[in-house]
Amino acid sequence: MQPIDTEALELAAWHDFVRRLSHQLAGLWPAMEALLGERYEVFVKLAVEQAGKLGLTHAASVARYVDLCFVWGPAFQDKAGFEWALEALSRAGEFEWLSVHQLVQRSLLELQRLPGSKVEPQALTAADAALLNEFEVLGRQGAMLAAIAQALPRAACDLEAMELRLLEADGDNATGPQEYRLENNGWQRAKIALPAALLVDANRPLPALIAVLSPLKGQGRAAKLQLRARSHAVCAADIHPALSFSGPLARWDWAGHETRAVSWPVLAREQPAALPGPGCVIAEESSPELYKLELAVCGLRDEGAALGSMQTLVYAWPAAQWWMEIQRARPDPTQPQALLPGARAWARGISRCRVERDGEAQDSVALQQQFELGLDGAVADGLQKLALAWEQTTGLSDARLGVSLGLLVGKMACTWGWRLGAGGLNGRALMRLVALIEMEACIARLEFGGELMLADSRTRINLLCSGQAALQQRIQHEVAGPALSEALLSGVVSWSFAFELSLEPIANDAGCLLQQAGPLTGALVGEAGLRPNSRGGSGWEWFIGLRIEAVTASLQWTDPLLGQTQQLVPLLPAMTLLDWSMG
Repeated sequence: MQPIDTEALELAAWHDFVRRLSHQLAGLWPAMEALLGERYEVFVKLAVEQAGKLGLTHAASVARYVDLCFVWGPAFQDKAGFEWALEALSRAGEFEWLSVHQLVQRSLLELQRLPGSKVEPQALTAADAALLNEFEVLGRQGAMLAAIAQALPRAACDLEAMELRLLEADGDNATGPQEYRLENNGWQRAKIALPAALLVDANRPLPALIAVLSPLKGQGRAAKLQLRARSHAVCAADIHPALSFSGPLARWDWAGHETRAVSWPVLAREQPAALPGPGCVIAEESSPELYKLELAVCGLRDEGAALGSMQTLVYAWPAAQWWMEIQRARPDPTQPQALLPGARAWARGISRCRVERDGEAQDSVALQQQFELGLDGAVADGLQKLALAWEQTTGLSDARLGVSLGLLVGKMACTWGWRLGAGGLNGRALMRLVALIEMEACIARLEFGGELMLADSRTRINLLCSGQAALQQRIQHEVAGPALSEALLSGVVSWSFAFELSLEPIANDAGCLLQQAGPLTGALVGEAGLRPNSRGGSGWEWFIGLRIEAVTASLQWTDPLLGQTQQLVPLLPAMTLLDWSMG
């Protein structure tokens, strides 16, 4: 079985169209056929080829252009006085049907203005309609076989302008959207001005994305989007303009005069409950709900650029605005907690936490427990490891350890939530974050003591590590620009607090003396701040890491009989005290 030669079939279908067109025009303009005689078929063929060169590919478009060649003559658009025709055809590649429609309409006007015209406007109107009836169901050159019977628009039907806006909240106690702001007198809630209406016309196209903020179900009144349309011309008042708004669950439709002013609620997507609780992850970028907005017209007007049908996506982000405050008491370095002698539990601190959403207090127990049971609990475990390591130091007796340690202490407050960008409805929303952090990432004073027996020497040893690392930052990410990550990651604090050693000899019968012979190595190192959520999803979490770099002393003892001996003595091994994050 021979394969079907589709290209040959398409070419045959197009030749058949040209033949039918020639026959149809002969019936519409018999005088022209008589005048041209044997040249008639060549005239039609050349006009069809000229149509293709101008970018006309649809059978009906080609037929209408060739028909005008019967009125004005071959290649009339290139003749003096027909600049209007050349201008209309210059847009044929992008707006083919509009170009041909305007070419016919302008030809009718020109025929009416010409005194003693050989062609009556009515004759052109009748011929044009006959050609449309015959060929509008055909497809394009090269795709004639896949043609679908579909009526092409004939009458002017287009939009003049369209307006989209968010409506003010209505009803009892409708205050409208608000956000938290950091003023000179502290944190206040202030009303957010509605974005400017979005105007769409020939000079201002409809954006590809419309942004809306709307409360979740049960958290306030849904945002209301209003559309107003003004028609340039209408083909049928009960059909166009046709407006549809569709989402994941439903579709709404309006037509004709209903589209002059119509409004509807826009709901944000339901979000899964944040774990482990409100405020534990900040600036979480929840997903928007997606809707499709379509406004359909024929897209024809008798002159000028057509606005045409339009469509865009509407992204509805949750409108909730969050605020959180954390207060953690700083430790008193003059009152260290004694962990040795004898194993003693670390006394955990108290954290005060507040979380609000749109002015309503939220349950902050989970956030408080993250600090008191999570962070401080991990600190307690780490310090027990440290106490055990010191107690097990070779040659050490009467071990003592006093610790004053505060991690992420002080005060911080922040607000976050979606905000419309500088373009208002035009463009994506951005995650707004304003924070004032007045904390200490680490305040530490570790005092180790005991008696060290080395060779025949007895020495009181004291090991001290102290330092303070501030975590103070004001973040104001309220407009599109540098990523939020740049501000947050730049605020991560790291530190390294070196150990100091002091030795006090204890008299003994052997007369050995222990002294420090070189620099002491080792430090308390760590880092803290906010980082991307490490447990999946978006948002930022508090984290802190704390570890001991091995502490080794270069010691020298002097024996009256044996002389001097030098040795590196390990005092504390390298260990991780804490690797904590909230999330």
